[in-house]
Amino acid sequence: MLQQKGWQIIEPAEHLPDPWTYREYLRRSKGEWSVAKEGYVKSRSGWFSCRSACYLALGRPCVLQDTGWSNVYPTGHGLFAFRTLDEALAGIDAINADYAAHSRAARELAGQMFDARIVLANLIAKATA
Repeated sequence: MLQQKGWQIIEPAEHLPDPWTYREYLRRSKGEWSVAKEGYVKSRSGWFSCRSACYLALGRPCVLQDTGWSNVYPTGHGLFAFRTLDEALAGIDAINADYAAHSRAARELAGQMFDARIVLANLIAKATA
């Protein structure tokens, strides 16, 4: 069904054998739409994919099923949380309405939330407080 609607399904080990081709694959993508494993959703664990962080760092907006991560990361600009199909579609529509702005917001969010210099400095400060 996905292929009939224009989606391409690939075998990762065959097409993305190393970090460089994986990064290029993500870079060529317009963004990410993703669902989480049911256990993460039901537990509201806050699980967030490292793949999504990579998409954001490349300036690719994300529409992700909410596992509770929206309590920590800002949503609505470059990163959208959804619980229902209608919310997912609204996020995709928002991105398509102003892709350039959402792309910039995705990159800025990655810098604020996932940059190792910021994350590690905060971790060290909390650990030594």
